[in-house]
Amino acid sequence: MIRLFVRSFASLCAAAVLAGGCASPCFAVDPAADPVATVITLLGSDDADLRAIGLDRVRNGLEGPQATTAIAAIVSKAAPTRQIELVRALADRGDGAAVPAVLALLLASPEAEVRAAAILALGQLGSGTEVAVLTKSLAAQDPERAAARRALERLKGADVGKQVAEAARHGEPALRPTFIDILVARRERSAAADLVSLATDGDERVRLAALVALAKLGGTDHVGGLVDALLKTSSAGERAEAERAIVAVCTQSRDPGRATEIFMERFKAASEGEREALLPTLGRIGGPAALAVVDGLIADPDAAKRRFGLKAITRWPDATVAKRLVVLVGETQDPAERAQLVGALIRIAPLPDNKLDDRQKLELVKQTMALCATDEERARLIERVNAIRTVDAFRFVLPFVDNATFAEPACKSVVELAHHQKLRDAHKDEFVKALDKVIATTKNPELVERAERYKQGKTWERKKSS
Repeated sequence: MIRLFVRSFASLCAAAVLAGGCASPCFAVDPAADPVATVITLLGSDDADLRAIGLDRVRNGLEGPQATTAIAAIVSKAAPTRQIELVRALADRGDGAAVPAVLALLLASPEAEVRAAAILALGQLGSGTEVAVLTKSLAAQDPERAAARRALERLKGADVGKQVAEAARHGEPALRPTFIDILVARRERSAAADLVSLATDGDERVRLAALVALAKLGGTDHVGGLVDALLKTSSAGERAEAERAIVAVCTQSRDPGRATEIFMERFKAASEGEREALLPTLGRIGGPAALAVVDGLIADPDAAKRRFGLKAITRWPDATVAKRLVVLVGETQDPAERAQLVGALIRIAPLPDNKLDDRQKLELVKQTMALCATDEERARLIERVNAIRTVDAFRFVLPFVDNATFAEPACKSVVELAHHQKLRDAHKDEFVKALDKVIATTKNPELVERAERYKQGKTWERKKSS
């Protein structure tokens, strides 16, 4: 309705212009010539409202590439602020006929804001031949740099991904990680093979960026390359990213089952030293085949192999190994092993996606609590209970608020559970009493603030770290 009003008003104003009601000090045109000339006159007006009408006509009123070319031709003659307005309108118009004029403005303007607007417009209007100039702008300072990155992320064209991948391989060294990030933003799965080779590049920043990208773009064809990259890593940071990428491909890709099979084939064919390096990844992938391998290591009389197996099973991604962990806790005579296994139970019991329903999760929490040997373990478990968003979890943790040893983690869990409005409102009286108890108990000012807000039915937003 508003757009219809604007267009109707624009037609009335255009008629007034044609009748001589509006003079344009910026552009010398014959306003009676055609609609394009009318729009150009409106764009040249010192009246902001008339210019807004002209810009709306650029976006929506005029038709055809000839009109686009005619409007784009006046960009170079306008003042910088009006250049920005017009370039944005041409970008919204979506006609590639404006590209030559926008590109000329980018190359000629001394104003960084104007160049940034032109860069963004090229990202909307370009067809792929603009990658080189946008790459050059990527090396400039902001706002051009930020605009160039955004433009490369959205630029259309059949071979844009290939050009960006080529820049990631052989471009300006300082920009190569940025090109990899752009491939991720573009969802260029076709570049995954290039990323595998970059995961073993000589530049550490490139390696890390490639591994992060492969966690999002990799597939079954890239598991072997990722395993090779992991085995070649020398730093903990790279190893963690390589492991994360393999786990993502084996659990979240389009064919996770096949990806896991490929990883298991590589694991079984690896040397003993390589298996040791791959075991943490095996544990994080999980699954029956991985568990069979891990169980064999745990049962091995070789103490080193048992340690490797325990390390793997305590990294399991879900609670499918919960019963096995409980058995192992009961069997071990080693305090360090026991702490390691209980720690795994504390981690997996309340996981949101751990294959258990909420009732089963809480039962596992209670079972784990009975296995805890130290107050530190019990406190960690109490704090993690808030991941089970049920009133039964709330009722389980609330009594610990009265225990001086566990008061703070219990207060945190109560407040975290109260954060969920549906749960809180469904049991309002219980939560109000519990929040009063938290306010009287906790020494954490933030928990007090949150409890007060939840009592009043208000929301609370977590403060962003600076």
